[in-house]
Amino acid sequence: MDKSIALYLFVSFVACVTPGSGVLYTIASGFRGGMKCVLASPLGTCLGCSLMSALSATGLGALIANSPAAYSVLQVVSALVLVWFGFQSWRTGALDLSNSAAREGLRSGQERFTFRKIFWGAVVLQASNIMLIVFLLSLMPPFIRTDQAYLPQAVMLSALFVLVCFVVHLGYSWIAAAGAKRLAGPKFSFWLNRISAVLFWLLAVSVIWNAFFKS
Repeated sequence: MDKSIALYLFVSFVACVTPGSGVLYTIASGFRGGMKCVLASPLGTCLGCSLMSALSATGLGALIANSPAAYSVLQVVSALVLVWFGFQSWRTGALDLSNSAAREGLRSGQERFTFRKIFWGAVVLQASNIMLIVFLLSLMPPFIRTDQAYLPQAVMLSALFVLVCFVVHLGYSWIAAAGAKRLAGPKFSFWLNRISAVLFWLLAVSVIWNAFFKS
């Protein structure tokens, strides 16, 4: 393997494995959805990252990154999405993940974490992450060779980044889903929802801070 590609894969892995809003969502979804939904968040993350990678590879991505007004507006949108995810997590009722209690919960009208719901949540979260565009715009150029066609290289690097994201998020999702069997009580679900909500809100504050107050 070319050394530059190996370095790119390593940098991509570090970026994907570092805890952030996407990792938080995948872990929380793994706990809530269990093994039946273990692929939902990783696949949704892949689709969202693919959209942002495609945007980054075009002139539109560079235009957004170099336009302070547009970038600030989109960061506010990203923060609002994080606030919304936090609100959704906070208002979700505690769910007992054990089989017998889960059936009781469904009969009492508790919200189900379906594959489709988790998948599209991951897509929205990644597709609204404007900072991902800036990251990809700074990550890809050093690995683009000027003596070769740009488009095939951009497609390959984008595909590799998405593949790394899928593998990392699948690992997080599987570990969380496996752990849910041992942490199946409603008390754990209650605190997972509350902690997830607070972390989403803190991430939103961080986005706003970086957009308007960081020098």
